[in-house]
Amino acid sequence: MSLRSLPGACIIGLFVPVLGLAQTGSEDVGFFESLAGDVRADFHYHYSSQALKKVAVGLGASAVLANTDADENIQRFFNDKVSGETGDDLSDLFTGVGDVAQPLYSMPIYLGAMWLGGYNSATESSLARWGANSLRAAVVATPQLVVLAHVTGGQRPEEGEPGWSPFDDDNGVSGHAFFGAVPIITAARITDRRWAKYALYVTSALPGLARVYDDKHYFSQSFLGWWLAYFAAETVATTNRGKRHTVQIMPVPYPDGGGLQVTVRF
Repeated sequence: MSLRSLPGACIIGLFVPVLGLAQTGSEDVGFFESLAGDVRADFHYHYSSQALKKVAVGLGASAVLANTDADENIQRFFNDKVSGETGDDLSDLFTGVGDVAQPLYSMPIYLGAMWLGGYNSATESSLARWGANSLRAAVVATPQLVVLAHVTGGQRPEEGEPGWSPFDDDNGVSGHAFFGAVPIITAARITDRRWAKYALYVTSALPGLARVYDDKHYFSQSFLGWWLAYFAAETVATTNRGKRHTVQIMPVPYPDGGGLQVTVRF
């Protein structure tokens, strides 16, 4: 994904409705207020010193890859050893996964999954949890994606050599790698089947690697996009663990009066 074709301000703008909800204090507890509370908690943790240290590790690894011969060597390997008809087909497939998961399309997909799966209800399904967790992960780390893409100033392989040149370009982080990995990593965290979990984690790297194969991003840029997605999903999981063993009481209107709904999370 080029951050010129979808500028950083526009990317963040797509999430403004959700971020705005996180700042409101409506008295009606429901679908959006529950989501807003989760987003608030996600931001509080994700931008704490504890979580930022984890992101910094990935940033440091990306710096080493970009500012040594590693990026060029990996790019040469993809060009010389991996290219072919099968590689082209896989690249087209997983580049498409990254495209579908871009903010313009992913927001309604995630919200639709939440609605269909009964988000924040007694019958909430795995589909709703996947939609909610994916949306929250995308929202919480998008500011990091936009800022780091510009701060690192990385160029595409077709434009120039690897290396960081702050604010000279906006391709220092692969948006395809990030937005393509978020829903797959989220699914990996939700499933209880070990084989599926590992398979999904491996698959989550493929949208970013497809961009390396297509000479659209250096490996360091795709790696950093994946890293941001991984720790965004971890933030959501951490926030969810903090919600366990809590009791939520909300008013519920009935035709003949009203009552209280008590929800126990454990």
